[in-house]
Amino acid sequence: MRDLIVDAVTELKTSQHPYRDDHLDTTKVSLEPARSTDPRGAHVLHFDRGHGWLRFTFVHRTAEPQIVIEQIFWQ
Repeated sequence: MRDLIVDAVTELKTSQHPYRDDHLDTTKVSLEPARSTDPRGAHVLHFDRGHGWLRFTFVHRTAEPQIVIEQIFWQ
């Protein structure tokens, strides 16, 4: 399970934009906003064919952008 999470986070980190799934490998992960009313807020990254997900936010910083994982779930 740990490898699945590491693969999902690596896919997210290497994407061109963490809030769009246009450059993600959709066979491994999918992405959607946690709340449709807040497009810059938390997003959910589904992995392991939908068996797991993690909720994250992206903090824009000039020097060092940061992805903050708030919650991880896998069943």
